[in-house]
Amino acid sequence: MSAGRLRLAAAALALFALGAEPADLTLDELLSHMATTPGVVAEFREIKTLKLLDAPLETKGTLYFAPPDRLARVTREPAETRLVLDGGTMRFADAAGGRETDLSSNPVARAFAENLIVLWRGDRAALEKIYSLDFHADGSRWQLSLVPKGAPLDRFLRSITLRGDGKVMREMEVVETDGDRTQTLFEKSDVDHAFGEDEARALFGPRGEK
Repeated sequence: MSAGRLRLAAAALALFALGAEPADLTLDELLSHMATTPGVVAEFREIKTLKLLDAPLETKGTLYFAPPDRLARVTREPAETRLVLDGGTMRFADAAGGRETDLSSNPVARAFAENLIVLWRGDRAALEKIYSLDFHADGSRWQLSLVPKGAPLDRFLRSITLRGDGKVMREMEVVETDGDRTQTLFEKSDVDHAFGEDEARALFGPRGEK
C-alpha cells in the first residue's frame, strides 16, 4: 500500500474511533466511582406523593455524605431541619428541638440508615445482602433498581430506583408498600468533595458525640 493510502486509512480509522459509541457503564464501574469519592455534596428537591393528601409535599435542601458512614440531610424549605447519620447514631433536629436514636435498639431506624449509607458508599456486597439489583445503562446514563429481599425493609419499602449520568446520581425514587412515593432530584452535585475538619464538625458533629 502506498504512503498516501496508508495516511487515508489512518485518517479513516481515527474518524471511526471519534464517532464510535462509548461503552455502556457497568454496575461495578458505577459503584467503584461511588466507593472512591472523598465526599458528596448535592442540592436536592424532594417530591412526596401520599395517598392521604390531594397535593404532593415538596422539600428542598442539601445532602452531605462523608465516607464511610456519615450523612447529613439539611432542609431549607418548607422548614429547617437536620438529620444526621453517624455510624450507629441518628440525630434529628428541627424548630421544636432535637432527639437522638441508638440504631442498635431500633431495627427499622437501623435499616433506614443502612439503606442510605450503603447506597452512597457504593458497597455492592452490602447492597446485595439487602436488595435484589437490576442495573441498565445506555452509555454513561444508567438506572439501578433495588427491591428489598426481606424484613424489616420489605414491610414498608417496595422499591428504590436510582438514575444518573456517569458517577453523578440525578434522581432517586422510593415506592413504599402502601403506594406512597417519594421522588428526589439531585442538582449541583459535587461528587469529589473533600470535607475539611471544621466543615465536617459543623455538619456532622464531633466523632463519637452523643
